[in-house]
Amino acid sequence: MRVTIANAWKKLTRDLRNGRSVSDLVKKSSRYTLELVTAKVYLSSVDRVGHGVRTLEQPRIDNHGYMSIGSNTLLRSVNVPVELATADGARLTIGADCSINYGVSIGCTQSIRLGDRCRVGPYVMIVDNAFHELLDRSKIPASKPVIIEDDVWIGAKASVMPGVTIGRGAVVGTGAVVTKDVPPFAVVAGVPAKIVQHLDPAKFVASRPGD
Repeated sequence: MRVTIANAWKKLTRDLRNGRSVSDLVKKSSRYTLELVTAKVYLSSVDRVGHGVRTLEQPRIDNHGYMSIGSNTLLRSVNVPVELATADGARLTIGADCSINYGVSIGCTQSIRLGDRCRVGPYVMIVDNAFHELLDRSKIPASKPVIIEDDVWIGAKASVMPGVTIGRGAVVGTGAVVTKDVPPFAVVAGVPAKIVQHLDPAKFVASRPGD
């Protein structure tokens, strides 16, 4: 709770310095508090919820395995709910300081892990199973774990497919379909996703969404 208050105070003083009116800040503080409170209710079926986790409107949670959401992460279900689902025995872990935008769908049948400070854009799909074999579509293929490391940014409407690892600091372009591993600090785009740029790790600034 102390960390949550400290983060809120930091943002408040920054906004005051930037010329935000007191009335705007009161509204923002009220909304922030409401997001903290509703998270306790909306995420009651999540096994572990870190301090400072917020929900903007109600996500859809279908947890039959293990689900963990790290501290100060925000789930924004403003237009379309965020969907988080785990099958029996599956493990979905979302790190700290992440931003999960509206319409995001994460379906976990074995293992999906998001690191800290990840930004996931609207309507992104992340799955560890294709759910149907190509030739016999009544059969379900084997699941393949998905790992998304720290500081990854996934653009709107991108898809992350089974068995993929996305390295730290990588960027996935809007609408990309990621079928192969992405190296750290690479920018990928297209269908299927291909590397279009390499970022300089020495110039990277790790920051939480909203900072």
